Amino acid sequence: MTETQIQDPLLPDLVRWRRHVHQHPELSYHESGTAAYVEEELRKLGVTDISAPTPTSRVADIRGLAPSPAGVRPAVAAIRADMDALPVPEAEGLDFCSVNPGVSHACGHDAHVAMLLGAAKILMKERPNFSGTVRLIFQHAEESAPGGAKELVAAGVMKGVDAVIGLHVMNDPIGQIRVCTVPAFSTASDCVWATITGCGTHASMPEGGIDPVMIGSEVVMALHTIVSRNISPDHFAVVSPTVFQAGEVINAIPQKARIGINIRTKDPDDRVRIHDCVEALIRGIAEANGGTAAFEWLAGCPAVIQDPEMIERALRVARETLPPGKAAVGTGMSASEDFSYFAECAPASYVILGGGNSEEGYPHRNHHPAYRFSEAALPVGARYEAALALDILRNPLTSGR
Repeated sequence: MTETQIQDPLLPDLVRWRRHVHQHPELSYHESGTAAYVEEELRKLGVTDISAPTPTSRVADIRGLAPSPAGVRPAVAAIRADMDALPVPEAEGLDFCSVNPGVSHACGHDAHVAMLLGAAKILMKERPNFSGTVRLIFQHAEESAPGGAKELVAAGVMKGVDAVIGLHVMNDPIGQIRVCTVPAFSTASDCVWATITGCGTHASMPEGGIDPVMIGSEVVMALHTIVSRNISPDHFAVVSPTVFQAGEVINAIPQKARIGINIRTKDPDDRVRIHDCVEALIRGIAEANGGTAAFEWLAGCPAVIQDPEMIERALRVARETLPPGKAAVGTGMSASEDFSYFAECAPASYVILGGGNSEEGYPHRNHHPAYRFSEAALPVGARYEAALALDILRNPLTSGR
């Protein structure tokens, strides 16, 4: 499937929506303009049941007009799109580049917004043919902890939801839907700041102090042994020291060193074990060298855990609705996603939509300043979201919560 092969009547609207959102990116918790634009476009489509659970999010319900079978509660299927941008200056090259300096849609959330609006357009036309409700969740603050999903769950947007759908555009072949066939789609994300305190002294007299830079250097190297010696080889886990701060003058050994560490895990028990190992390792090295260690933990979102029945359904719908060869399988991703909070509330599926790979002229991955995707993928995502939601309404899950 190439860009020129995809001719879809939804495409003009999808491109218009995507380009407007792309040109006006807003950071987490500041998506007021994007939320207002989403509401305006939904109302143009005839969607009237719209709420703002938080100031910069929108939730809309589209209710089918077909009667439900007697004695059967109409199902509710939710679809989520995140709306926030990143503090990443955009590379030049687009006619619709960001007008907000230092802010860009470098992760594809502009596509997510456009595709969910496209799904809304499809579902409004399908209302006479289904019963139940599709809940459209336009979420704020996916990129920043504690995350908008957690706030929306607390606000009650998942009450009554029987299943929830997530989708992300990434560097796969244009128009491909990739379904993760193992439950743990993404990783849990945790961060810790470790502060090592030694004793400052003149750089020419190291024997008179305790060097936190030396201690920290040993810590950084030792951290890379945690996964290899404590976590099963068939489990995914990463411990990455990413920040090392110490000293301000070149002729003095500083009093303190500060190390920032990012941790990703898929197994909940591994998450706890690595937490304990990090503290024990750093404290042991610091104390062995005469220093001390203190910790500030920043717990992130848990892993996205998919429902087995939703995995099977997501793959079946992909195979039924896409051209041959465009439904693929995978094992998830190493990044984290606060969609996990929605997945804790209802059976969930999270899929990857291909926006183009290197061979197709899209070499840069999400979060790169020059990240791009093919707009030809937009109708594929919109139609897939609508098709999966309708499948849930017409064939309720047996694994409801």
